[in-house]
Amino acid sequence: MEMSPYVLSKSLPEGEVYFNTKNNHSFFITNELLRKIDCDDTTRSQYNDYLESWHYHQEENELEETLAKIKNVDEKLLEFTILTHGDCNFRCKYCYEKFENISMSLEVEDAIVTFADKLLSEGKFERFSVQWFGGEPLLGYKTIVRLSAKFLELCSMYNIEYFSGITTNGYLLNKHMFQNLVENCKVTGYQITVDGEREFHDNQRLLKNGVGSYDRIFSNLKMMGISSLQFHCTIRFNISRENVESMVHFLKSDGLVFRGDSRFSFAYHNIGDWGQGERADDYCVDIPNGDYSYYCYQQAVALGYCIDGPQTMMLNSINCYANRKQHYMFNVKGVIQSCTVALYRKENIFGSVLTGVVNENKRNDWLKGIELERCSQCPYVLLCKSGYCPLVRINQEKSWERLCRLYKERIQKDFLLFILTRSYNDILDIN
Repeated sequence: MEMSPYVLSKSLPEGEVYFNTKNNHSFFITNELLRKIDCDDTTRSQYNDYLESWHYHQEENELEETLAKIKNVDEKLLEFTILTHGDCNFRCKYCYEKFENISMSLEVEDAIVTFADKLLSEGKFERFSVQWFGGEPLLGYKTIVRLSAKFLELCSMYNIEYFSGITTNGYLLNKHMFQNLVENCKVTGYQITVDGEREFHDNQRLLKNGVGSYDRIFSNLKMMGISSLQFHCTIRFNISRENVESMVHFLKSDGLVFRGDSRFSFAYHNIGDWGQGERADDYCVDIPNGDYSYYCYQQAVALGYCIDGPQTMMLNSINCYANRKQHYMFNVKGVIQSCTVALYRKENIFGSVLTGVVNENKRNDWLKGIELERCSQCPYVLLCKSGYCPLVRINQEKSWERLCRLYKERIQKDFLLFILTRSYNDILDIN
């Protein structure tokens, strides 16, 4: 039987790797077993049964049926991203945000709870995910505590599973706050940025007063590691032209305290041109000439670190949060949006939680699905979803062909990292 066009494969010196994008199943098969399959009917039959059981063969209407399954799962998850405060204690040299020193009012908090209650009471959701964002969300720590308690109460009432995470610079995350967030607020996912060694981090991620932030953040990260709490922390590295070599040096120095602790993983991203925010023209760092993230991931894997890259991208269920119908973002004033990058784009404003009115027609124009006519034959379509970033589509600064090439290159690199980390489900070998 013929392999599905939505199965990715890679030949290695010692065997072959297959990844089925229809169901995220994968396996490695050794050359020894492949040779036996060629000459042994029983082994060949067993192998074909294995492939059929995991739907590796081409099937009728496989794309449409897979998309329907993904949609069914997505529709059972309600997601909120909440900007708890309008300001930040940092002034990073690549930041795209504009800041306003305001906290979220109790009126907006109550309106968000009412909005959540209305949706959760409909009975169609099984899971509720809340991500805390900013500005710096820990400036709105009291908002997080109050809303978490109310969200947990709603989930208990409606028998819904609750998840929560936070994107924070980590500067304010002391031991008491961290313990309360994990144990009582159920905030178990963290993303905290460290831009290489102290010198290079402090060049890019400064406090409002111009002082570096590395020592305090690193101390708080070590505090998290010493604890016995269960959480997952992605340490994010933003790569500029200035700090790329420092990324590798960090792995061989301060980063060693995180190696071997599965609660920590590393993620590498080139800085991008997402807007000037409040920054002056001369208050910036340079965008790298090429994509150094793959190189950094390779170095991290070679040195024994956990990484986020392939586990994040190589899933057909992953779609940009800003392109999911059941995702709502609320800024500190209660404006309903979708994307945390396009904060100041009129296309990304859909209503106000204070009125409870959402312009669904405008949201539908923002949300786009897979372009079947253009993309149905592409082996990457179930991972890429026709270029899933609404902001990139709106900007239209690059041709479709160029965007398509960039997405393919990213998926191909993530597939190589997937193989490098031996993330496949099964190893098939001669017994």
